[in-house]
This record gives sequence, structure tokens and C-alpha cells, in this order.
Amino acid sequence: MMKLVVTRQLQWPEGKHVVEVSTGGIDYTNPDALVPKYEGEFAEFEDPSEAVEAAIKICRKWREDGAKDAKVGFGSTGGFTIPFEDCTFKEARDWAQNLSVKSAQEEPEEMVERAHGTY
Repeated sequence: MMKLVVTRQLQWPEGKHVVEVSTGGIDYTNPDALVPKYEGEFAEFEDPSEAVEAAIKICRKWREDGAKDAKVGFGSTGGFTIPFEDCTFKEARDWAQNLSVKSAQEEPEEMVERAHGTY
């Protein structure tokens, strides 16, 4: 079973506001995540669509609170520091849907390997 975690990040060095959906659980998020402020931050999700919807909700609230340029992003750090590229809400939803389909078709070990790029 794959775990996904949502965090808010001020990406270094540009300072971009990105709500990241990380595959692999809490140990695979980028370091220096901001302190949780919104519901869903640092929660572990098993369903990619639920994680992405939480990220979108957090992003919208963050924008309302002043981070007008906040975006969402997704990926896997593989245990390293790799700022994720930002994307549109539609692109994030498409990624979640594709990940859900792949997860349903693969064995559990293959899901983890694919999420971490070791497949």
C-alpha cells in the first residue's frame, strides 16, 4: 500500500510557494516543510485522489491567506531533496488518477518501486 503526504513548502532558492504531494510517506517529503496550518497537512493518504484534493484545498486556503502564487506539485524525493515542479490542479488530478490505475494493476512491491523510480 502506497502512502502519500501533503506538505506546504517555500522552495529553495526561488522561494516558490508549493503544496507538495509526496509518494512514499513522511520520510520521503522534502525537508523544511512549513509548520502545519491547514487540515490535511502531514496526514498520510493511501488514495492519490484524496491526497491531491487535500493539496488543492490547502493551496486555495493558502492563496486566500496571502500566498497568491501558491501552486501544487507532486512526485517522489527517493529520500533526497528534490523540489517538485508545480502544476495545474487538472494536471495533479490526472496524475492521481493515473497513479490509482497503476496501483490497482500492480503488485505492492512494484507500486513502491515505481513511486521511487527504482522499477
